[in-house]
Order: sequence, then C-alpha cells, then structure tokens
Amino acid sequence: MNTRLVAAFRGEAQCARKAGAVRWHLSGVDRDGEGRLEVLLCGVVGPELPACLPEAELYVHGEPDAAVWELRSGTTVLVFAAQAVQVHRGAEAAFARALPRVIAPWSVRAGWVLLLDALRVPGMARLLRKLRGAGSVDGAGDVE
Repeated sequence: MNTRLVAAFRGEAQCARKAGAVRWHLSGVDRDGEGRLEVLLCGVVGPELPACLPEAELYVHGEPDAAVWELRSGTTVLVFAAQAVQVHRGAEAAFARALPRVIAPWSVRAGWVLLLDALRVPGMARLLRKLRGAGSVDGAGDVE
C-alpha cells in the first residue's frame, strides 16, 4: 500500500469539532515549514479527537478514490475515512523572506510625509503643477 505524509505539526495541534461539512479542524505550527498549519477533515465518520494532539502527523494510504487516513500522535493512531481533507499552510514567513529588505532613509520618508500633508491643502496640487511647468519649454511639464 502507498503511504504518504500529508501534514505534520510541531508541538501540539489544537483540535476542534465543527458542525457542518468540516467535522474536525486541527491547527498548529507546521513542523517542516515556518508558519501556521491547518487541517480540515470533511465528512469524517468515527474518531473523537482530544482537545490537543502532541506532534501529530497525518498520513494517507491507498489510491485517491479509496483513501484511508491515519492520524498519529505519540502512541495514538486513529484510522478513519474522510470525504475530503484540506491542508492550509501559512506563507507569511516565505513571503517575508522573498521581499527585499530596503529601508528608505529618514529624510526621504519625511519628504513624502511633508508632500502628502501639503497636498491636503486646497489648491496646493494646482500650485505644484504650475511650479513644475514653469521650467518647461512648451508648458506640458517637460523640464529641460
């Protein structure tokens, strides 16, 4: 049988029983990643989960059309069938690493604050356009 690890929690996974299509909601910290991990179990018939599971791991056995799910936590092993399983991983840490770490100097930030505050004054935008257009040849705003 083909067994595959679907999700693994670092520390404790919080378990909450839900009403409706999503029967169980497991949330915690992703063991392999750096963010949050949420697992939604839909249409589960069977196991009652405790309020928290330490070092929980979710495995799937078999083919997608006849999958058997296994939730392991320490010595506890729960086997169940589910209509659907959704795994949501947080992307905040990876997103933050992908962004360049550029910080504008205080003089640039202060200049933007002053400009934006000045533009709140009625008529200031028109005055700035006139001042900008004063150095142009054809009056279209192109400065030589």
